[in-house]
Amino acid sequence: MTHDLQQILIDNAASLERIARRYAGPNDWQDLLQEITVNLWRGLDRFEGRSALSTWVYRVAVNTALSHVRKKPLPVLAGSGELAEKRPTAIHPGDQLAVLEQFLESLDPVNRAVLLLDLEGLHRDEVADVLGLSPGAVAVRMTRLKERFTREFLEAA
Repeated sequence: MTHDLQQILIDNAASLERIARRYAGPNDWQDLLQEITVNLWRGLDRFEGRSALSTWVYRVAVNTALSHVRKKPLPVLAGSGELAEKRPTAIHPGDQLAVLEQFLESLDPVNRAVLLLDLEGLHRDEVADVLGLSPGAVAVRMTRLKERFTREFLEAA
């Protein structure tokens, strides 16, 4: 079965851009998006149809993004040599998008992927397939993420 890369990119453009923006800084998300596109192109002939095409696209995108994160050096505080910590900044509780952005930024790459894929509307089984986790592990991670969000962003407000 032959798949058209251009149509795949059109069908998944918004999701791929969201993934790239979440795993790369504002100045290099387009580079990550290009890397995702190249990896989709390289792997397309190996897609065997054992999962839905959209699941495979997410898998390639997320794995590329996770590799991108692993290759990037950790941020360093100017002059201190210590790792920079992301500290919560004051956000108006009514700005739901800013609250979500801050929460996503506070997550490790795998938990960020779990939450992003959930927000994309993937079922837990699909999230598990994309990330190579069991559905139970995805459910546990989502429960912990919800508890953490409630504790850090709802109870603290």
